[in-house]
Amino acid sequence: MALADTAVTVADAASGVEHALWTKGSKVHPVSVLAGPDGHILGSKDLHIYALPSQVHVAVANTIHWDLFNADAAKLVRILAIKQLPNINTAVTGVAFDWQIFRTSAVGTGGTVITPWVPDTSLAAMDADVTLRSKPTGGATTSGSALLNYTIHSEETNAATQMLHMMMAGDVADILPACLRNPITGQHGILLRQNQGLKCVQVTNSAAGNTGWLLVVSIEG
Repeated sequence: MALADTAVTVADAASGVEHALWTKGSKVHPVSVLAGPDGHILGSKDLHIYALPSQVHVAVANTIHWDLFNADAAKLVRILAIKQLPNINTAVTGVAFDWQIFRTSAVGTGGTVITPWVPDTSLAAMDADVTLRSKPTGGATTSGSALLNYTIHSEETNAATQMLHMMMAGDVADILPACLRNPITGQHGILLRQNQGLKCVQVTNSAAGNTGWLLVVSIEG
């Protein structure tokens, strides 16, 4: 990809701001920058990626498998992708599992804290007030009704389960609706303001399955 190769000073109301130009085929074209509805230049946000390894399902209804919480006083957390990865290697006599995604009003406690990785090692580490826990044992208080309801079969030999895993891993499918993750419209995602969180709940009472997740978030402010 080429960068703008010329600049010209335009005497206008902005008092002589330099405008970038690009020369192609002996023609000079003005250069523009696309921004999303949140005001950020597309592709400019720092991304943090939480990789939750495959974990066993629990024979307790409404088990929380993970919660993400924003306890920072000023920053916003935008969830851009939720990839649910049913385990297709571990042998189980699988069943259909119902899952729900809820907002939360309190941080989870206990469980295992997951540290995100970044696609660019020069990026700052995740803010300490933003945390994600695997299988929290307390907190993560539900706020409102379920945002998302869906069902995934846990049988590792099930063709649909195998296809879903590959589509999630290959970035073809996502738990989030497509309208919330379209890069052309700015990838609105699910926004967590101060003292807001999100959790994933295994509704079905069964231990017959294993699942991992990949969450992609950006931090603003």
